Amino acid sequence: MRGCLSVHLAVLLLLPALSGCMAQDEPEPSASDLVVSPEVLSGARFQYVEFSARMAMSVHIPYFVLDAESGYVTNGTTLHFDAKGTQSVQMLAPSNLGSAHFLVGAAGQHDWPMRATNQSWAEWFNSSEFGSAYSYVEHPVFRNPRSGISPEEGANHSTGLVDGYSVFEWMEMFTDDNSGYNERWGPLIWRDPAYERALGFLLNEFVLMGLDAQIHRYVGSPSPFAVNVCGYKEGTLYPDEWLVLGAHLDIAEIGSGPGGGTHIGAHDNGAGVAMMLEAARGLAQFDHRRTMAVCFWSNEENGYDGVDRWIDNIPSGVNITNYLNIDSAGVNFPGEYTLVVDVIPDTDDELGEQWEFIHMTEWLGSNNNDIAETMRNGRDLYFSEGYAGMKDHDHTHPNTISVHESQRGRSDYVRFAERLDVVSMDFGAITGGYDCYHAPCDTLDEMLDWMENDNGTGQQNLCESFDLISWWVVNLFFHLDETPIYNED
Repeated sequence: MRGCLSVHLAVLLLLPALSGCMAQDEPEPSASDLVVSPEVLSGARFQYVEFSARMAMSVHIPYFVLDAESGYVTNGTTLHFDAKGTQSVQMLAPSNLGSAHFLVGAAGQHDWPMRATNQSWAEWFNSSEFGSAYSYVEHPVFRNPRSGISPEEGANHSTGLVDGYSVFEWMEMFTDDNSGYNERWGPLIWRDPAYERALGFLLNEFVLMGLDAQIHRYVGSPSPFAVNVCGYKEGTLYPDEWLVLGAHLDIAEIGSGPGGGTHIGAHDNGAGVAMMLEAARGLAQFDHRRTMAVCFWSNEENGYDGVDRWIDNIPSGVNITNYLNIDSAGVNFPGEYTLVVDVIPDTDDELGEQWEFIHMTEWLGSNNNDIAETMRNGRDLYFSEGYAGMKDHDHTHPNTISVHESQRGRSDYVRFAERLDVVSMDFGAITGGYDCYHAPCDTLDEMLDWMENDNGTGQQNLCESFDLISWWVVNLFFHLDETPIYNED
């Protein structure tokens, strides 16, 4: 009997060691141990995605998710499985990629080595730096086109939370000769009819979105009079912190340099207003931590008086966290021209770069579009040739997007950086190299002509360009609402 007890006691003493050995011998989870459904995700929209683990594991989702408890959009999440089981999240699938990637690691894993910000997931997984820190699942994504539209007309970018084809439709309406919205100069006279019609249209659009829509008139301002239209959605966590989006509504009046002024101003800056309006339409559907302010400024062409008066009248106690701007964009990649993404203020360090903001922007862009190589090309172009190369209109630098710190901001975002020390960004394009810059030929038809190339029709490429930028703004807003980025100086 005593011998039997000794054996039992020895076994009990060995159990912890044996269990440790068995735990170490447990196989690491792999891609085959995770099932994702639906079988194909819908691109460019939030949807419920189910993750079924066949064993204990952690799954990192590097995309925006809608947090079930807070209701806020969150920049990625990690699901932890202690054993076999299923979890669901509401996730935003990539807008313009054919697949999403989910990272699969050991149970309790929190450290996920990541790709470079201007590197694609495929490049990262095939690189020597990736190693074997985790496995991954590549899952198909398909963005359903709108029915009745051909790819040549922009069908591939016609659905989702926001879409480029809707921007194009807005541009067709707003730039039509019979629209009543052209010749939005200044406004050079008090209650200028064309300007008033544009203000009223945008005010109504904000109302339809459910925003607090306001026209701000600054009676004391001289001609051209400062009149802005804004839509606000109060933040539910930090209402006195405002994240601002904007574009200038005015166009270069007749007699302006260098092209003598314009009647329509499609590229500068009807397109900017259209893309920002589309981004606002998508963002208005969510609650945000910080107050969203979307403003269309007057007088950018005449000294920033519209944005200056708005800054002068920011309510007491309100702080602006970041500002995003679109001015003269659209004639750029995927056409033959560079998409220029400026970040300011200019830093004083030796590197001279707002790297946190730049890297965040690159990450979001490459997480939703096949533009990693395009951004690397743009970075090389900027550091080798600077703005002269990016403004070249002789088709010598196709396939380029340059995200960089600017030393020469030229639009309303300059005032947020200079006056408020707010890190600000502008999406722009060829501008000075555009033959119709501030000229009568700045029309939608001209933009279509410039955007046509061997890879697509002008309308196809323009819808893709509108889609790329509108989605980029939405993603930037989601990220900056959760984590503002402050001046590195």
